[in-house]
Amino acid sequence: MKRLLCVIASVWLLAGCPSTAPVTPPVPVGTVTPPPDTTPPPLPLPPPDTVPVPPKMKKIEWEQSITPLVNQMVHSDGVNQGRTLLVNKVGNKTNSSLQTSVATGALMNTIGKTGVLNVIPAGAVSSAMSVLGMGDNDTLTLRSKAIGLARYLNADYVLYSVVTGTRDARQMEMQLMSVSSGEIIWSGKGAVLEQ
Repeated sequence: MKRLLCVIASVWLLAGCPSTAPVTPPVPVGTVTPPPDTTPPPLPLPPPDTVPVPPKMKKIEWEQSITPLVNQMVHSDGVNQGRTLLVNKVGNKTNSSLQTSVATGALMNTIGKTGVLNVIPAGAVSSAMSVLGMGDNDTLTLRSKAIGLARYLNADYVLYSVVTGTRDARQMEMQLMSVSSGEIIWSGKGAVLEQ
């Protein structure tokens, strides 16, 4: 029993003793220097309110370009007042695109304002072309087609117009043709003006 008492006493003693963990010394804290930055600085950005301006589109002044030529034509020899005129669609032989329908409309309006010739309306021309089996986009480049259409519409004259040249230097060329004889009775050329 002595032995048991010794064991209990030693357990009790051991249980009552505070145990201490080994103490480790604190780790010294030093300053760490980052490696130098080798990336180049960013390029400065343009101010946010700066917007690039697109190039300005030039507007063709069809009436101003056409009026001098029309005045020459209606006052030329061989043109009789009150006669009927078929205006062919304006052709484009330039290195750029043109609104030829706008040019044709301006040409018809300018001739109509002179009061010398009676211009056949575009609707009547379109209807006649349909009756004769011509496409709406037919530019009547063949003179025989134009003469046939003009005779169908009872026109006395046919006016051919074409824009030639380059984007920077365009010209309008016109020819007035008699339907009865097929001869060219007037021709003229003028610069196409832009704004």
